[in-house]
Amino acid sequence: MVARVDRLVWQQSALIIAAGSAFALAIVRACLQSITVDEANTYFWWVRAYYPWSPASNNHVLNSLLMWVSTHVFGTSVLAVRLPALIGAALYIFICYFLCRSITDRFSLQFPVFVCLIFNPLILDFMVAARGYGLANAFLLAAIAIPVWHHQTGSVSLRKSCALASLALGLSFLANFSFAFVDVAVFFALAVWALSRRGTDSKVRILGVCVLPGLFVALLIGSYPIIHMPREDLWIGTHSLREMWRSLIEASLYQLDPRFLGSQYYKALNSFKPRVLPYVGVFCICQLIASMADGSWLRESSESRKRWLAWLTAALAAIVALAVFLHWIAFRFDNLPLPKARTGIFLLPLCTLIAAAIAASPARSLVSRWLRRGTTAAFFCAAFYSLLCLRVSYFEEYPWDQDVKDVYGVLARLNHNNGVTDVAASWMYHSPLNFYRVASGKETFPEFTLAEEPPPSGKAVYILQAPYDQQFIAKEKLTVIYRGKSTEVVVAVKPLR
Repeated sequence: MVARVDRLVWQQSALIIAAGSAFALAIVRACLQSITVDEANTYFWWVRAYYPWSPASNNHVLNSLLMWVSTHVFGTSVLAVRLPALIGAALYIFICYFLCRSITDRFSLQFPVFVCLIFNPLILDFMVAARGYGLANAFLLAAIAIPVWHHQTGSVSLRKSCALASLALGLSFLANFSFAFVDVAVFFALAVWALSRRGTDSKVRILGVCVLPGLFVALLIGSYPIIHMPREDLWIGTHSLREMWRSLIEASLYQLDPRFLGSQYYKALNSFKPRVLPYVGVFCICQLIASMADGSWLRESSESRKRWLAWLTAALAAIVALAVFLHWIAFRFDNLPLPKARTGIFLLPLCTLIAAAIAASPARSLVSRWLRRGTTAAFFCAAFYSLLCLRVSYFEEYPWDQDVKDVYGVLARLNHNNGVTDVAASWMYHSPLNFYRVASGKETFPEFTLAEEPPPSGKAVYILQAPYDQQFIAKEKLTVIYRGKSTEVVVAVKPLR
């Protein structure tokens, strides 16, 4: 008994260490990584302009509101604008920890699933970036976790649980409008669950507490941007379901540490990349078929936990199916693009949890038991690959901006030492550099000029992309005084006369 207690303590400690490591990594990245063009644009257009309700796809309303609060409380800094994302990261990690422990008590499955959920490269990027995707993901999982919590503890009434889950869905939608369809799918699942457990409560009352809190907060804060959203802003996406899934898989496995580039180790792992997630899916499908064929689910149906696990698996699968179907309907009949990578980021934790619930399912026959071991091993491979993709210097969506902080350091020295103030910057670097100008407040730069196509002549300093702007650099006889360590950004100056 003592040995079992010690083992349980060690296992829980390992999960807590993994959770703390993920959050610590998010904080480190938030402090170290250069601000990106979308983050800077969010700050200038919606936060500094005091209009976080503007109808634009770039404006993630809840994130912009929280950024407004954090920058007014703590001042303008990279960490302040990323603070809402870090809050979302903390909530997301905590909920993933709870769900992993709820789905299975097998540590051999808990740990790799937890690592896949919190160290997925795409998900981890948006735990840091000052965008609304991380917050939306956290509140989406909160809406799923609250009914699970109610089922396990019963410490909160059904109506309160429904109201809290509904409120979480409303906040998920406000954090990012691209979560609209999946939030609707979870609303349906929540209503079905609540109606099945309503007891003596009326159907109308239960449906009211499932829908009204989330609908109220969504309309109260988001009605204006929803009604006035320009249709032409909704262009990011894919044009087939296959392309949608490919974008999610590629972003989830991007990319192995480039320091190993060229080595046999790198080549072997990179060749395994296309198979990592499909292996998990194949094992899960085979295990599900085997468990249903040998009667494992039926045999265990009398046990409350097994029955609950079957319902959770079915509910999560229905949520994913309905969300994808709604996206496809909007694409097919209204030409609204299907999700692509970040706009479909909600599918990653949902599919991971479905696979985890299947892997935790009962296994009666030898075949289903071996398939369950294979699914667990596949999860370990996916978790290991995710850890090999950890990064602290750039986001997969914005790799070109990772040297911007160093570029501003060069400009600051030119300003302090030579009095340079006339700077033009390419669109990729223009907003981030202006953010550093505002955040620093120590230099005498006016707002940096946006270098259109072609860049304007006569500027003292240019921030350009070397290969693309090489012809202009040669034509103006500019001297390159800085080249990006990891990107193709250059600082070019007029020659001294």
